[in-house]
Amino acid sequence: MKTTNFLWVGLISLATIFSCQNEEINENQAATSDTVLDSKREAKESVHRINHVYNYYGEKFKVTYVYDEERKEVLEAEGDTHIAEKIFSDEEKNPKSLFFTNPKEKSTEIEVNVFDNQEDLNKYASEVAGGLPDVKEKSNRRLQARNCTSTDWWGTGRFYFYQHAYYNSSMNGMNRFNRYYYRDHWVGNNHNDRLSSLIVTKPREKKALVYLYQHGCYDGRVIGFYQSRGYSGFGVANLSWYTLSGWWFWRKSWNDQVSSTSGWAW
Repeated sequence: MKTTNFLWVGLISLATIFSCQNEEINENQAATSDTVLDSKREAKESVHRINHVYNYYGEKFKVTYVYDEERKEVLEAEGDTHIAEKIFSDEEKNPKSLFFTNPKEKSTEIEVNVFDNQEDLNKYASEVAGGLPDVKEKSNRRLQARNCTSTDWWGTGRFYFYQHAYYNSSMNGMNRFNRYYYRDHWVGNNHNDRLSSLIVTKPREKKALVYLYQHGCYDGRVIGFYQSRGYSGFGVANLSWYTLSGWWFWRKSWNDQVSSTSGWAW
């Protein structure tokens, strides 16, 4: 009888141990499953569908880019890709200037005017803004001939630049506060080719315009952001969303490409 009782107690103990082990395994599996789901969810959230609506000298077309922020690459392109390929694929001849009017924070709908050169860009910007301020600069003639001058005119505009996307790590050497107009022909070795996001603020009754240049002395490709009256400023959260050159997966974004800047708030 005692032997039978011992056997029952042993079986019950083993059953309890196996039950606890199974519960622990199930809990671990559940935790692992949750981790996998979280990873998948995070991976999914890093992928954005960005719609570029282009206007290239009156020729309008739209391309949707599926962009993976974590991997920093375009996964897919849809829409009028044949037009985009025709215009942007030739690295030597493709357009050199982009212009954005009243950019919207975190918007994936991006309207962009495309130009072959800075001259056409400046002309269009002046038309949209109702004229740009005529600022006379005093500088060394030799440097002015090379366009390698910097200047500051005091006013109410504030220009903030950041090393990482989503306004992380302020680039204090590039920032400009209380400016009517400024030109910075060289952002400095510490900031060269490191810009990823920016913010411009101003009084609501003012207008604002900022240019980013690919090279020092306002050379190379250029991208411009303009905001009209009625707004108190704007942000460009991620320059990876803006095409510098190329087409499809050969393309290069404006992230980590800026060497000089200029801006107005008037």
